[in-house]
Order: sequence, then C-alpha cells, then structure tokens
Amino acid sequence: MTNILISLGGNCSTDKDLKKEQFNEIIGVDSGTQHLFNRSITPNVVLGDLDSIDPSLLKKIKTMEIDIKSYEPNKDKTDFELAIESINKPDDKKIYLIGGEEGEIDHLFSIFTIVSNYKFAKNLTWFYQDKKIIFKQNISINMQKGSKFSIIPITNLKDLKITGAEWELNEEDIVAGSSKTLRNISKSDVLKINCGSGLFCVIY
Repeated sequence: MTNILISLGGNCSTDKDLKKEQFNEIIGVDSGTQHLFNRSITPNVVLGDLDSIDPSLLKKIKTMEIDIKSYEPNKDKTDFELAIESINKPDDKKIYLIGGEEGEIDHLFSIFTIVSNYKFAKNLTWFYQDKKIIFKQNISINMQKGSKFSIIPITNLKDLKITGAEWELNEEDIVAGSSKTLRNISKSDVLKINCGSGLFCVIY
C-alpha cells in the first residue's frame, strides 16, 4: 500500500524515526513544513495559504523542485482538509500525520472531525507526542503488558469487545462521547478491540 506523510503546523515532538520509513508522497502543510526540514526530510508538496510558514523557508522551497500549492487565506476549508483532498484515491493509501500538537484547541478538534468524516479514516495513523493515535473498527495491537491506552468512540459503537485489558468489554454498545473506554491498561502482549459497526480511535 502507498504511504503518505502529512506534516501539520503546531508543535511536533514525536520521536518516531521517520527517515527509516518509505513514503511515496510527503506533504508539508504551511508551517508544518518546518518539521520535515528539521528532520532532514524533503517534501514533494507544500500547500496551504502559506500565512504561517517562515518566509526564509518558503524562499528556500521556491528554489527547490517542490510543488507549491497556494490558497487564499479566506477559504472554507482548513489546510489539513486541503492536504487530504489533494491525495489521489486516499482510500488506497496509508496516511501518517505528524504535528498538530497543542496549539489552538479548535485546530485540535478539527483534525478529529475531519478524519472521522472520511471513509479512509481506518488507514490513518497520527504520531502525537510520545503516543500513537489510530482510527479503527477492528484491530489487534502488540502492546507491552501494563501499558496505558484509551479508546475514544468517534461514532456510536455497536457490540464493542475489548480483550487483553484490565477492563474488558464483551459486545457492549458505547455511545459517541462516552468516557467508559478511557484510561485502560493492557493485561497481555496483545490487545484486541472489535466492534460490529462504528469508528473509534485508540491512543497508546
């Protein structure tokens, strides 16, 4: 499967060694482009209204073979949404996010909202600080025993089942926004989460 890396504005403190990964396309979103250059990664595309990117970095980018897609500041979509929409057939891609940490709270919530509105959400992984955030319906995760994790129901979940955890569930319906699945602990090396329908994210 094709791998795409998107670097968002805001803080980016992940220690993931991205240079070891093979990405077919790398997208710098406005000031998020700086996170890529800080890690000696060159994007294929830089896009956004380019109002927050450092002018000296933008000047450097213009001398390189990097596709620049500039948008008007007064638009009805976020730069992240434009980045998502720029990907050809995103359902067939594995999409990785970095950046987007802290910053203004509405930006943080908008990332979750945008992701949950697309059918390819299950292909997306967000490296956030020292955590990984994934959006799934069914998953098995190799996890060290005693590790903390949280499940956030993005939509209503039907027949949610959690095995390999301190607090397990057996085909229980969970409404979107419920805190029942937060702050759990793994009891084995493999955590299994399944639901009949719905979308959740796991933070671990």
